[in-house]
Amino acid sequence: MDAETARYCADMVRDDDYDRYLTVLCAAPEHRRALFALYAFNQEVAKTREQVTEPTLGEIRLQWWRETVDGLYQGDARRHPVAEELAAAPAAGLPKALLIEIIDGRVGDLYDDAPKRFDDLFAYADATGGAVTEAAVRLTGTDARRALAVARSVGVAWALVGLVRAFGFHAEMRRSYLPEAEMAAAGIARETLFRGEFAPELTPLIERLGDEARRRIKAARGYRAEVPAGARPVLLIAGLAEGYLDRLKAARGNPLDADFHRGKTGRLLRLYGQSLTGRF
Repeated sequence: MDAETARYCADMVRDDDYDRYLTVLCAAPEHRRALFALYAFNQEVAKTREQVTEPTLGEIRLQWWRETVDGLYQGDARRHPVAEELAAAPAAGLPKALLIEIIDGRVGDLYDDAPKRFDDLFAYADATGGAVTEAAVRLTGTDARRALAVARSVGVAWALVGLVRAFGFHAEMRRSYLPEAEMAAAGIARETLFRGEFAPELTPLIERLGDEARRRIKAARGYRAEVPAGARPVLLIAGLAEGYLDRLKAARGNPLDADFHRGKTGRLLRLYGQSLTGRF
C-alpha cells in the first residue's frame, strides 16, 4: 500500500459514507487505514446499481469484485486503488467469505425486487450492514464470538436506518425495500411510492424498521463489556442510528419530512463523547 491509494480510500469514505468516516477518526491510528479500505470496498459494491444501466452489467461488475477478492487471497492484487488497499485485509485475518458476502448481498439491488417479507429484508440488512460491521470489528484485531455478534446486530440496525433515510431517493429511482406482503396487506401499491407520496398506511411499516433497529442496538449494548475497547469505535454508528431515528420520530414516522441531513457538528460531538467513555 502507498499513500496515494490510502488517500483515495479515505477520501471516498469521507465523501460517500461520512458517518463511518467519523467513526474511523475515533479508532486507533493503527486501525484506520484498513477500515478506510474496507469501507471504500463497501462503497464500490454498494453503488453498483446506480452505475449500471441494466442488471447484466451489474452482475459483471460484482463478478469482477469477486474475482478481485479471490486474487487478494492468492497474493495478486489488481491495479485498483481500493483493491490495493484491501490487500492488507487478509493479513489482518479477515475471512474471504465475509468480503464475498458483502458483494453477494448487493445482487438483489440490481433487479429492483422488493423483499417478500420483513425476514427477507432483515437478511438483506445483515448481508449489507451486518457483514460490513463484523469485518470492521475483525480489522481491529477482535474475533471473539460475542463481539462479532454485537457487530452484526449494530450493522443490521445501521442498514435498516439507512434504508429509512434513503426512502425518498429509492422512490425516485423506482425502488422499494418495503416487504411486498406487508405492502399488499396495507393496501398500498408500489406506484404510490414512486409518485413521491407518503400514505399514512406506510407509517406502521416504517416504524417496524425503526423498532427493529432500536431493538438490535439495545441487545448489542447488553454485551458492551464483552467488546474490546479497540473495537468499540466501529460500533459508534449505533448512537448515530438512534439520532436518525429520533428525527424520524419527530417527523411522525414520515421519512420524506425528516431532516436527516443537518447536524454534522452535532454528530461529531456525539461520537467524540461516546468514544471518550467507551460507549457506543
